[in-house]
Amino acid sequence: MKLRTRIQLSTTVVLIVLLIIANTSIYLIFQNRAITSEHNRLVNTSHNIIEELNTNKDASMQQVLEAYLISDGIIRTVDRKGHPIRQVTTDDDYLDIKSMYNDDQIEDVFSYEESMFVGVSIPTIDENGEVINLQIVENVDFLFDTIHELKWVLVFATIIVIIILFVTSGFLGRVISLPIQRLTQTMKTIEEEGSFEQITITNRTKDELTEMAMTFNRMISKLEESYTKQEQFVSDASHELKTPLTVIDSYVKLLKRWGKERPDVLEEAIESIGSEANRMKYLTEQLLQLAKSEEVIENEKEVMNIVPIVETTIQRLQQAFAHDIYIRNEQSSIQMKIHEQSFIQLLVILLDNAKKYSDNHITVELKDRKDSVNISVTDKGVGIPLEAQAHVFDRLYRVDKARSRKTGGSGLGLSIAIRIVEQHGGHITLESVEGKGSTFTIILPK
Repeated sequence: MKLRTRIQLSTTVVLIVLLIIANTSIYLIFQNRAITSEHNRLVNTSHNIIEELNTNKDASMQQVLEAYLISDGIIRTVDRKGHPIRQVTTDDDYLDIKSMYNDDQIEDVFSYEESMFVGVSIPTIDENGEVINLQIVENVDFLFDTIHELKWVLVFATIIVIIILFVTSGFLGRVISLPIQRLTQTMKTIEEEGSFEQITITNRTKDELTEMAMTFNRMISKLEESYTKQEQFVSDASHELKTPLTVIDSYVKLLKRWGKERPDVLEEAIESIGSEANRMKYLTEQLLQLAKSEEVIENEKEVMNIVPIVETTIQRLQQAFAHDIYIRNEQSSIQMKIHEQSFIQLLVILLDNAKKYSDNHITVELKDRKDSVNISVTDKGVGIPLEAQAHVFDRLYRVDKARSRKTGGSGLGLSIAIRIVEQHGGHITLESVEGKGSTFTIILPK
């Protein structure tokens, strides 16, 4: 069953049940109050008769009963055996209505010869001191006719409302299901054509269905962006791996031809093959680092002082680099929750990047802010062209491919750096002027 049909049927059924309950309640409450009102009126009349008998000793009971005779009914007194003593009526047929004696006050509703009656019976004492019942019975056909009319009015009103509800719930189901149908159709198109089609949003209201469509479109945009980057990454990675493989293959062929006869060719081939193999190994390790699970990083984080980690890393690299590395820091302790090995790798990547593109000194600055810690790495090198700054964090992107080949860069370092920063909940900024140098600033939340 379609969602639209389910919505239409479920809303209609629920509202029908509520209507039936409401109308039945109205009917029963009205009937009960109307009958209670008639009973109360007859009880008041009975009390008036009794009071009249007690206060007016000169009037006979027959006279009093005739004085209070109702418009359509009978008033009578009944002895203990249930026999009528005195009766006054507007219709002699009412004299045949059965009378009974009761020790308590009784209020009743009954039918007689296809008519409806209400009656009350109240114990009292007659002029002779005998305990009797004063009974008043009234024909209330008019009241039950009104109740009957109310019943049919409620039935017809319920039918009309049900028809309106069925039509409007169908319209409501269509309004609700239309965005879902569009979403389903878009998904089918994506499945069949492999495209990244988005939903056309015609209604810009802030309801949940519009929000769902907008969320789907954002998801598709991100998937398309990720897919494009993945394609570019696979293409670039294939190209990067193809180059050393081509070199190795060429030297293998060279060895087959001249390796045994010419030691210089053998030496050159072994050195080149080893170099390209190391390059492939380094590239593979970088790719594996990019694929490392974020859950693993998060589970291994610990709160520690990052100042000695930064200082130790700088001292270790300064011995390997032919550069002076200066550190600016006014704090002896900066406590942060980090993954130590990833944090060290982040520092190594930025310092190594600064070393490759600068022949001057490198400056590392630590700033302990209120809500974050800023770590800046500044070099006085060649800088990065403005048009290239938006792409330096892309995988396998290199500003100067010739220089990267010479310095041994893989184009993955900054991609790994920004991933590590994001795994720590931070972000990284770049300020660079071509010919003057670059500053990479890591901003990590506390």
